[in-house]
Amino acid sequence: MSKNADLLHRGCVHVIAHDNETILFAAHELVQYLKAITASGWIVQKEEFCNERNEGIWIGLSADLPNAPRFVSGQTDDDAVWIDVSCGKGSISGTNPRSVLMSVYRFLTEIGCRWVRPGVDGEIVPKRDVEHCTVKVQEAAAYKYRGVCIEGAVSVKHVTDMIDWMAKVGFNSYFIQFREAYFFFERWYKHLNNPLKSPSGDFNVETARRFAAAAKREIRKRGMIYQAVGHGWTCTPFGIQGLSWEKWEHEVSSEITRYFAQVDGKRQLWQDIPINTELCYSNVEARGKMIEEIVLYASENPEVDLLHVWLSDGFNNQCECETCVLSAPSDLYVLLMNELDQALTARGLETRIAFLIYHELLWPPKREKIMRPDRFVLQFSPITRTYRQSFETMGSVPAIPPFVRNRVELPLTAEGNVSFLQAWKKDFPGDSFDFDYHYMWAHQRDPGYVHIARIVYEDIRGLNRLGLDGFVSCQVQRSFFPSGLGMNVMARTLWNKELEFGEIAEDYFAAAYGEDGRLVLNYSAELSKLYFDLHLENAAAVRKESALSSVFDEIYSLIREFEPVIGKNARQANRCHDSSWRYLKLHAEIWTEMTRILEQLYKGEDEQSRRMWEDTRAMLWAIEDECHPVLDVYNFVGVWDEFFSLKAL
Repeated sequence: MSKNADLLHRGCVHVIAHDNETILFAAHELVQYLKAITASGWIVQKEEFCNERNEGIWIGLSADLPNAPRFVSGQTDDDAVWIDVSCGKGSISGTNPRSVLMSVYRFLTEIGCRWVRPGVDGEIVPKRDVEHCTVKVQEAAAYKYRGVCIEGAVSVKHVTDMIDWMAKVGFNSYFIQFREAYFFFERWYKHLNNPLKSPSGDFNVETARRFAAAAKREIRKRGMIYQAVGHGWTCTPFGIQGLSWEKWEHEVSSEITRYFAQVDGKRQLWQDIPINTELCYSNVEARGKMIEEIVLYASENPEVDLLHVWLSDGFNNQCECETCVLSAPSDLYVLLMNELDQALTARGLETRIAFLIYHELLWPPKREKIMRPDRFVLQFSPITRTYRQSFETMGSVPAIPPFVRNRVELPLTAEGNVSFLQAWKKDFPGDSFDFDYHYMWAHQRDPGYVHIARIVYEDIRGLNRLGLDGFVSCQVQRSFFPSGLGMNVMARTLWNKELEFGEIAEDYFAAAYGEDGRLVLNYSAELSKLYFDLHLENAAAVRKESALSSVFDEIYSLIREFEPVIGKNARQANRCHDSSWRYLKLHAEIWTEMTRILEQLYKGEDEQSRRMWEDTRAMLWAIEDECHPVLDVYNFVGVWDEFFSLKAL
């Protein structure tokens, strides 16, 4: 059979790839899904230029396809998609390689595909004739930075599945924290919070580096923005590993400690934790060693698009030497950033740097300014904020409180955090994003996941009013239990902030659960509402004021009355729906027990509640294999261990 005759019998995706890995991957992804959708043959045909006489679907950069818009209002590193397909023929393009891939996934979404969670059991792939499909889309992303940062406990598959899923729903960036993300992999492979599992004997730092390299390959394949490091710059230049928040067991010589911050008259590791230790930033040599290490890393890792340069992860540990006290910590930090910029420029390195406003660095500098804003991206990190309130619904912003060295009290409200952001933005005109923590801890106290999803939605909608260009979520990767509502809300709102929350939620639950999806949405929303009334952020204050017995009764009734719906939907033929209902059944069982434990706590039976939690914790350890793709048991147990120890109360 001739080439032309062969094409007549099979669908053809023509791709102008310019040998670009991401564009070629986009073409193969489209073919893979079209084969599954149509149950017929599809092939990829590489092309040098667009020949409109060749029918089929054409893929390429918008500049390579006739009639494609040029998106003159944006830049090529901003994401925009253009789809013009009629009766299964036409063009799919984007402003850059990753946008071409996003455009492919958007086309597939428009014809009925959905990705409700990472992994193959999170896919909805319809059966239909592409010849009857017409899709017209021309959109640019609402925000430039749309990413997730690794946290929690993870296997390499958890990470690569997450990266794969993120590209399909519109995220454009992934952040591998630390140099090799060792601690996050260690938590999983050594099962640090599950005594019922045996550690993987061959896991070490080199293994973590191989896993991180595998994740970077997946990031590069999809053309995503690769963000890196953050922690460790205050200790690695001095030969002290910064792999995690673990204590350093070795002696540190005075030749090194002389560079450390002087606190209470001593220069030593802060609480024995290297990455929580500040330096004496007025010391030119200390800054120089730090800059030398950063420049070396940037030169050896040119694939990093955004290199995070953070100080320590502690607070109230700033240097009190006679020179440092003459400057605000942020003045010395900005001085460091300007010196780093000069050193990178001298080496001909274009690496962009993310600097953060966090802990003491929330207070803006008094004298120094970033000299070359194009090099830098401001990272707003409101880690102490409440997640009962969004930025969109906050009240008037207060004045910044006075800075008192090593006696700071960090803001708890949205308004209090935003006051610092506004002060910084007065003198920094460059790019900026919110680096936030909705799915680090707070989601574990919202079993319905609807309240936290709405907070995410409102926060993202309000980012532009705060002068922010996007959002990077520092979070556990497995935050899909019982559903991935919040993560889908995050992705879709970052792309289009005009979407209605209800529209996103209804589409998501229909895709994830099938015909009874609306019932699951109503159930989840009511569960979130009832748990919101328990005020778990400050349970001690609430339980002193009211019995709340009626709330617990309502929770029991809600779960009990929904059990027949779960039972009715067991053993679905659709793999995605089957997994969704199976997870929901497990979730109802776990949260029935959690509600009983909390009821005892709110009655003042602290010891009884702790004993009951220990039994439930053991149950979670035992069933981790059943739920690990969607629930980070390490994180869940850690959150509730702290809660029932009364540290959170």
